[in-house]
Amino acid sequence: MRIRPNSLGFTLLLGALAALPPLAIDMGLPALKALGTSFNAPPAATGLTLSLFMAGFAIAQLIFGPVSDRYGRRPVLFIGCGVFALANVMCTIAPSIHALILWRLVGGAGAGAAAVLEMAIVRDLFEGAAARTQFSYINLVMSIAPMIAPTIGGLVLTIADWRSIYGVLAVGGLVLVGTIAIGFEESIAHRDQSAISPRRLISNYLRVLSDRICVGYALVNALSFGCMFAYVAGSPLILIQVLGISTTLYGWFFAATAFAIMAGSFLNGRLSVRGVPPSRLLKVGLTLAVVSAIALVLVSISNSVRVITLLPLLVLNTFCFGLIAPNAKHGALQPVPEVAGVAAAVLGFTQMAIGGTLASALVAFFYDGRTAIAMTSVMSLFASAAFAAYATIVRPAEQADRSRLQPLPKQS
Repeated sequence: MRIRPNSLGFTLLLGALAALPPLAIDMGLPALKALGTSFNAPPAATGLTLSLFMAGFAIAQLIFGPVSDRYGRRPVLFIGCGVFALANVMCTIAPSIHALILWRLVGGAGAGAAAVLEMAIVRDLFEGAAARTQFSYINLVMSIAPMIAPTIGGLVLTIADWRSIYGVLAVGGLVLVGTIAIGFEESIAHRDQSAISPRRLISNYLRVLSDRICVGYALVNALSFGCMFAYVAGSPLILIQVLGISTTLYGWFFAATAFAIMAGSFLNGRLSVRGVPPSRLLKVGLTLAVVSAIALVLVSISNSVRVITLLPLLVLNTFCFGLIAPNAKHGALQPVPEVAGVAAAVLGFTQMAIGGTLASALVAFFYDGRTAIAMTSVMSLFASAAFAAYATIVRPAEQADRSRLQPLPKQS
């Protein structure tokens, strides 16, 4: 039974593909202590089950994107979800912490295939406002994952051991494999038979990386993600360690900001349907992100850090990510439809490398154990850089492109 591209089921499928990474990361968080005890492993080793998953996720996108331009989205997506399911099965029977780390790396690669192809599929099937709307609703579905994943992991631990968490993830991967086999039709219209030959591969990557509009939007997306991820990395340090709130209250706090992303994504989708230009939505989102991030810095340096002072500004900031991300993703993929897999790979890799890895590393490096300055400063830095990338790279490139396409006046 084929799932129609304009149906709710199709959006949920793409949202599920995009949600694999946060589910696979956040469901395992409650089990880190238990698996460390099980293997008599230090915290540094258990932490590698997360960091190497993210490494596999980031790098695999650079491979699966071009491969899907050659062989099509469906077979590569089928293999990626199959690899994710297999890796999690192997995690359930891992005999050592080293084996678990290895299979988490492989599982990250499978999740990378799902994430990169979700973006390429949208570019294959949708144009303009329809594509931005689709990205908005996928973002909405994906935002549910970090809200429910730790709870699911905790519930599994109450009835079984930590290995069962990976069993649940394996079942999820198998469900996606079955859904793709039964309901997903190939989305790419024309396959590039030489897409993975070394010369063509380099040429395609150079084509994407030399397109200022594509690169500019990829930077806007990655830097905006970095602003949001600085909050994700720093909030438990600030709220639990510095302010001393309970883990239950922190869960509600985190849920409020995740809901804000959902609200921003939903609003962006509705406004896109009504014909509001993406440039207007991006300007509003980027401006409010900078303003809220700078306000957070001022709160931090004035020693006014309280839950009541942080929550409204963080809700506003994460709401902005819901406005920015769908339009930035669409803007990055729109100019290069013939190599959408490569463009999606660049988009996904930069998001994880610049936004995820760099932002979290900066927060960890500058965190002083007493204040929120590290988190809020990194948020402000990335929000300002995203605004600058849009103003100095994207807008001039788009204006130059419009001028080039504008017909010359007729000579009298």
